[in-house]
Amino acid sequence: MNGKNLHVRIVSSLEKGIIGDPVEKYPELKSISVLTGEKLSFQLFIKTDRTEGNVSTRLFTFRVEGAEMIAREVRQVYDDLPKYHCDGSDRDGLFIHSASGMYPDVLEPTDCDRIRPAEDVLTAIWFDGRFSEPGRRTVTVRLSENGSEIASASVDVTVVGAALPRQELIFTQWFHCDCLSSFYGVPVFSEEHWRIIGNYMRLAAENGVNCILTPILTPPLDTEPGGERPTVQLVSVTVGREGYSFDFSLLKRYIDTARRCGIKYFEISHLFTQWGAAFAPKVVGMVDGEERRIFGWDTPGTEGEYPRFLSALLPELVSFLRSEGILEKCRFHISDEPSAEHLENYLKAKSVVEPYLSGCVVIDALSSVEFFRKGIVDTPVPSTDHIGPFLNEEISERWAYYCCGQWNRVGNRFIAYPAFRNRILGIQLYKYGINGFLHWGYNYYYGMGSRRLINPYLTQSGDGQVPGGDAFSVYPGSGGVPLPSSRLFVFFEALQDMSALKLCEKI
Repeated sequence: MNGKNLHVRIVSSLEKGIIGDPVEKYPELKSISVLTGEKLSFQLFIKTDRTEGNVSTRLFTFRVEGAEMIAREVRQVYDDLPKYHCDGSDRDGLFIHSASGMYPDVLEPTDCDRIRPAEDVLTAIWFDGRFSEPGRRTVTVRLSENGSEIASASVDVTVVGAALPRQELIFTQWFHCDCLSSFYGVPVFSEEHWRIIGNYMRLAAENGVNCILTPILTPPLDTEPGGERPTVQLVSVTVGREGYSFDFSLLKRYIDTARRCGIKYFEISHLFTQWGAAFAPKVVGMVDGEERRIFGWDTPGTEGEYPRFLSALLPELVSFLRSEGILEKCRFHISDEPSAEHLENYLKAKSVVEPYLSGCVVIDALSSVEFFRKGIVDTPVPSTDHIGPFLNEEISERWAYYCCGQWNRVGNRFIAYPAFRNRILGIQLYKYGINGFLHWGYNYYYGMGSRRLINPYLTQSGDGQVPGGDAFSVYPGSGGVPLPSSRLFVFFEALQDMSALKLCEKI
């Protein structure tokens, strides 16, 4: 039912409403089915006609009948780089738009079930909820103005009498502690920083992230050569006359915090620099009572003092993780995204750490199957557009990843992509028997090379580095509380699809 000069429609969670479009452009969602315990999402699109004279807004209140649903307003953000110039898939209908501009993405809590849409602007409310009892019901959203109902829209929901199984996929989306410290202006590992870390971990876990990047050393990721990211080292190091000693108190707090938030797996940060494993990550330690940087870009990774440092650290780290009962839940890294020309150096790096990681699972994102065939990496993480050769190999724990480079007719979660390119991944992961999935950008709020902090609401591309939507899936809200994106929620629907297909195997 539409009111005078008002257009409303319930649509799928996979629709992205562009502010200038008419509501009628988007297919109406009339019915949907879910399993018990499965999270159901849909949207209400609203648009008022333009009136004569000055532009005005109208205040609506809304209520939901037939289910308990959480409501969030879908906010538009500026996408400064929707695609690479070489990406021609916009000609194939695989883009919403390919020009910079405003796109729907961030989900904000509504103000006491009230909304004030601007005239002639498509506005969206995102609803989600779960159902514990099977059966059929009608869910209706009613809009009122000045106490009188003016419009309503309904969707029929069938709740299937079978429970959604627990997620089996190991899913990590890199968690950047330093970005939280920088954005909120709080000291690293201060009590306020820990509170914010917990908020962001909790939202991640609620949306399928069950493996957390754990910075035992400051991760040597997305840092320009010679540059540094803020120190977020969880293992405290002291350099003495007899060698190195370590304190794992911060690491324990991080693990405990993650467990309380629902995290089960721990992804130990990379032990060598990205794209070649040539250097040591930044390591700080107490030397003669002063904190100093003892390793970094000026330190060779596979010779000299750094290998001796690792020979001291890794046995104690493994022992600590074992005592915490999580060693078998840990995934270790050597170096991120080595290519074929780095194979020899990667092998040297592996030889440095291999004696201390016996029996541990080591994973790394890479695209050359030769790393596996030559026994250099037992658990490769190939990109989705290079996974073909890996599918023909006998790999005990199959992983995949995507990032900015996976755009040529493959799925991804870029803001300008239709949401089906995001959600399709769940079916693909199921079809090919993938056990783990990795994505680098849960909350990366720096520009290219981590040179500066950016405003995520205005700069989606990391200063032109990646298409909008690759660097983060959550937005920094006030008070240290993250705001989800619609892409985060749609990806969780993909994970639910994977679990539902697992259930179908047993029926």
